[in-house]
Amino acid sequence: MGTRNLRRTGFTLVELLVVIAIIATLIALLLPAIQSAREAARRVQCQNNLRQIGLAILVHTDTKKRYPAGMNLVVQNGSAGLWTSNPAYTYKLAGEPPIRGEMSNWLIQSMPYSELSALHADLNLRDVSRGCYANSQGQGSLASQTIPQVLCPSDYIPENPIRYNTYYYGVNSYFGNAGTFSWFIGDVRPGKGFDGIFQINSRTKPKDISDGSSKTVMVGERHSFEPNWVDAAGNQQLHTRRGWAWSRYMAVQDVLCSAFVPINFMMSSSSRSQQDQRLNAFGSAHDGGCYFVWCDGSVRMLTLESTSDLGVFQLLCRPSDGETVGAANGL
Repeated sequence: MGTRNLRRTGFTLVELLVVIAIIATLIALLLPAIQSAREAARRVQCQNNLRQIGLAILVHTDTKKRYPAGMNLVVQNGSAGLWTSNPAYTYKLAGEPPIRGEMSNWLIQSMPYSELSALHADLNLRDVSRGCYANSQGQGSLASQTIPQVLCPSDYIPENPIRYNTYYYGVNSYFGNAGTFSWFIGDVRPGKGFDGIFQINSRTKPKDISDGSSKTVMVGERHSFEPNWVDAAGNQQLHTRRGWAWSRYMAVQDVLCSAFVPINFMMSSSSRSQQDQRLNAFGSAHDGGCYFVWCDGSVRMLTLESTSDLGVFQLLCRPSDGETVGAANGL
């Protein structure tokens, strides 16, 4: 009887290890490419968001002949508005709001000029005794809505909406340009801050941007990942300091940023002064810099290299300081 040929039905251990090594190598090569493609898509989405925000603001400006107020706060004591004892009011840096009897901000005021007009029509902006709380009564309230147009897909968003006591707020990734500082930085007095496009009860007009609309920042990103600002349980806190529907003096920290510190500033300690600086800081998770929509409606990234000199960044955030930044700075 002849000898039968025995057919092998499996891999040897060596062959199996070779296959595994090849697959692991391919995965290692593909993962960075996949991650890069995802980040490229996120960057495009971020730019589109800023473009739509900028367009809504410019249509508002063309219609009203002024930019939206950074914060539109009723002047009143003992409630949600701008108190008459506030230094911003006593120094006449902020007076009566452009829209009398309304509690709102630049995000809300630009809504009628975008696809968010229906939401704007539903908001209660006239309950000046409650201010920001008027629209945030529990989950599912108007203020708790997630608005994709105001969220950068690369931002740190561990929760949305955020909760404050029994109130809920949808979060935002984009902040208006308040100039040199926006929130409790230094002492509020003439010559210190209140020199951007947006602030408390601001009434900035196109003619006020004497440095040029293409040379002045309007709205930019704030990245809300901050591992050095945590509560007693170790939970990060910066990402809870935002909310597109907040409308009171304390809400300045939620919708306005500035050039008091460089782009992508991170805290080195948990001190109050460091917290204030971080609240002011524009920044992003995108490699190389941060996206802004400028006062001419264009969307461009300010790179870390081009703004390594803080003074350059501050010039771009002040619309009428008489100094402009040009090609020498890569802008």
